Amino acid sequence: MTSVKRLFVLLCGFEIIPKTVSTHNIGARFIISVPISAYLLDTDAGWVLFDTGLDEANLRDPERLNALYISTGWDPPPVVKPHHEMERQLNEIGIGFDDISTVILSHLHADHTGHIKHMKNARFIVSQRELDFVRSGKAPSYFFGSDYDLPGLEWQVVEGDVELMDGLTIIATPGHSPGHQSLVVTLPNTGQVVLAADVGDLMINFTDEILPGGLTDEAEALASIRRINREVAERGAMLMLTHDPELIQQIKLAPDYYD
Repeated sequence: MTSVKRLFVLLCGFEIIPKTVSTHNIGARFIISVPISAYLLDTDAGWVLFDTGLDEANLRDPERLNALYISTGWDPPPVVKPHHEMERQLNEIGIGFDDISTVILSHLHADHTGHIKHMKNARFIVSQRELDFVRSGKAPSYFFGSDYDLPGLEWQVVEGDVELMDGLTIIATPGHSPGHQSLVVTLPNTGQVVLAADVGDLMINFTDEILPGGLTDEAEALASIRRINREVAERGAMLMLTHDPELIQQIKLAPDYYD
């Protein structure tokens, strides 16, 4: 039995990055374009969003663009075209920001937290380690406090693995960030899907056990790659990655869906 009826993949833009951001110490001469993905779940308990993409308003305001991206070395900045905007994609499905009741955050990097501000009626699920990290003052510039350090938000803090409902389980996968977490989703017809988020950007991170370039702990990052591989193998699950530029061209994108 599962409470999840449909899974929508939202393509929310692209980041232009050195390959070493995705593959630790490999590919320094190469620049790649990677997608920014988020996932919308239609469940018996309401609409659930896994990650919230990037706030395109920060890219279109010259002062914010310079303050958050150019002056910090995030240059070139991400690309979010009108057809990548999250609100537009939600509207094509037939809902809006106010319809989302739960937001699960894999972690608090800016390409995952952009639209928190538009869903103030939702509860936001984040790991304790991730929240402790951003509150420590040690988070680097690609954590945008302006995205999530907002009054009135309802936070639900979790630790470790948590079954949220039948067919929807958070699994702890630290390493890319201190409190990174992934999802295991069960769909009525598709079966099980593992949403790995940023455990690894590229499929090669998993097939060859290559660490991501962006990480906070190498041992945890490797353990999380192996855990995702184990979950996929044991469950016979489909693996979805947030940033793989080849995979994104092969899977169904919203308003199409998996059921």
